[in-house]
Amino acid sequence: MFETTYDDCWLRYDRVDDALRPGYRRRLTHAYVSEGAPELGAVRAELRRGLEGLLGREPHLWQHPPRSVDSFLAIGHPEEMRPISETIDVDEAWNLADGGFLIRTVEWEGQECTVLTASSDRGLVYGTFHLLRLVATGEPIDDLDVREEPANENRIVNHWDNPFRRSVERGYAGQSIFDWERLPDVRERYFDYARLLASVGIDGVVPNNVNTGIPSRPTENDAVADRAGWQLLARENLEKLEALASVFRRYGIRIYLSVNYAAPIRLGGLETADPLDPGVRQWWKDKVDEIYEIVPDFGGFLVKADSEGQPGPYDYDRSHAEGANVLGEAFEGHDGRVWWRAFVYSEHDDRAVQAYEAFSHIDGEFHDNVTVQIKNGPIDFQPREPISTLFGAMPETSLGCELQLTGEYTGQGVHTASHVPMWKEILEFDTHGDGEERTVKDVLADVEGQGIAGVGVVGEDESWTGNHLLQSNLYGFGRLCWDPDLSSEEITREWARQTFGGDEQVVETVTDILLDSWHACIDYHTGGLGLMHMMYNGEEALENHYDPAPWEWPEYHGATAEGIGVDRTSSGSGYAAQYRDPLTELYDDPESCPEELLLFFHHLPWEYELTDGTTVIQRLYDNLHAGAATVDDLRERWLDLEGSVDERRHRHVTARFDEHALQAKRWRDTLCTYFYEKSGVPDERGRVPTE
Repeated sequence: MFETTYDDCWLRYDRVDDALRPGYRRRLTHAYVSEGAPELGAVRAELRRGLEGLLGREPHLWQHPPRSVDSFLAIGHPEEMRPISETIDVDEAWNLADGGFLIRTVEWEGQECTVLTASSDRGLVYGTFHLLRLVATGEPIDDLDVREEPANENRIVNHWDNPFRRSVERGYAGQSIFDWERLPDVRERYFDYARLLASVGIDGVVPNNVNTGIPSRPTENDAVADRAGWQLLARENLEKLEALASVFRRYGIRIYLSVNYAAPIRLGGLETADPLDPGVRQWWKDKVDEIYEIVPDFGGFLVKADSEGQPGPYDYDRSHAEGANVLGEAFEGHDGRVWWRAFVYSEHDDRAVQAYEAFSHIDGEFHDNVTVQIKNGPIDFQPREPISTLFGAMPETSLGCELQLTGEYTGQGVHTASHVPMWKEILEFDTHGDGEERTVKDVLADVEGQGIAGVGVVGEDESWTGNHLLQSNLYGFGRLCWDPDLSSEEITREWARQTFGGDEQVVETVTDILLDSWHACIDYHTGGLGLMHMMYNGEEALENHYDPAPWEWPEYHGATAEGIGVDRTSSGSGYAAQYRDPLTELYDDPESCPEELLLFFHHLPWEYELTDGTTVIQRLYDNLHAGAATVDDLRERWLDLEGSVDERRHRHVTARFDEHALQAKRWRDTLCTYFYEKSGVPDERGRVPTE
């Protein structure tokens, strides 16, 4: 291992308030913790670390129930520990979903006992972090009756890290933390990353990019230069993968791999990757068997096929179901899954309709081991999009929702933009998939093999995320995957309290900053009203997507001299018709279409009047100015915390806000000028230059 310096994020375990400490100490100083599985070692280590920080002393870990104390903590599976088996309903505990846990205050043989039990080892890990979170946020633990189960069966982070090269596509926090050159030697940072993920209930990690053909950086050695993500399936790299898996399994987290669909050709020497070819089917089966020999708890594959130049079943005139099923069949007899991305697009009049056209008609044709992973919206992780129509159109298929943790279109690790309120809006959306109320979160919770995947955000940056405040997105993603009924405010306050301590003014200010940041981002990046994709798209490998350039993508916003927006109604591109009623009717009519999505579905005159009498062009001007002004306000609120937040982090976030405020004005001015040049309609408040 080698040392590095990085932040503890929300696992800082700062000392709790003096008034609370004696009660916590009485109940948690003595702990009887089961031994055995690797996860139990993680439980004991986290108790030592967490309670020493929170309470000023490590717990005494017993190998039997302590008799000389009046209160103790017992952690273990049902039936293996008398304080648990004799005080709780053992069947209730064993019937918990994988990862679920119980925490209860009970009396056992005259002693008060805080019982933490679960049906799986990872459940004990999650329960331990939950208990430490209660202490860190100052919650009472004197009379606990907690029953927690994850709402989503699968909760995965998809890294877009390029192995060997150590770059990160859509990564704005430095190099990849995964150093394949050094593996199987493991870094302390792997353990701390696993701790961060487990603390919010994440149970899977894909360490490599879905774009598996990106080569290593050029060197004099061609064999090194040509290495790319698809080569992780080679045996020598699978042995490195097991080294990573050995770290993450301590915390109940499984390792997956992004794989290239042409691997049978590139790695196996076959002449085809046709999914109906018997040799191809056998190659995948043999490869999966080989993986499980090396990584016995392997999670499965993530596949990007037939999109943005990636090979796939279309190369052989096969459907996505036929393409995915050859991989799904390879996992028969193993506890793993194929996550098949539905983000497919090519030349088309309207990219928004493509995923539905490619997948809806093959609902029910996918193997039981296949999950179709759908981006939350039809375009590409914009600050706000309508919800993908596929969530209401594939009731016979296991579905996963793909969210973006990294800020590709929301400021790229510089701008403060909380994604948690956006994700809440997505998960609460009613798809009317069965003709009745059926939200996205209901769709994801109802069928085996479903879940949520987040496109990763961490890197080698000292802050992990490029901006200390953006750690809240990784935290919030995990919490919403676990319990989508939590409110944005609950999640954000939890994070702020654990990250910045118990000063209520700091917690309140940071919470408010984050909760106000998303709408500000929408306003200055787009003007609102459902516009999107108005950014620079350079020709560099990672493109740009940071600077304003509305002239580069006119097909996405439809600005002309006559009006703005794109007709995606039933009589336009047809995207609205892909929804189930009453949504189609809602979106088809500009009078009923929600204002925040109006120009996504409709091309309207610049001086079309909204419900309050404001014209479209004036609302765009107003929103752009309001967004930039809100960023200035967010910055001032942060500056007011000087002296209440440690100098290092305060200085770091202040520098980000300085750039954020400057860039928000640049977006405002660029878009206002562009809209004026297109429309010829001046800002009635005189804020947009007319000459």
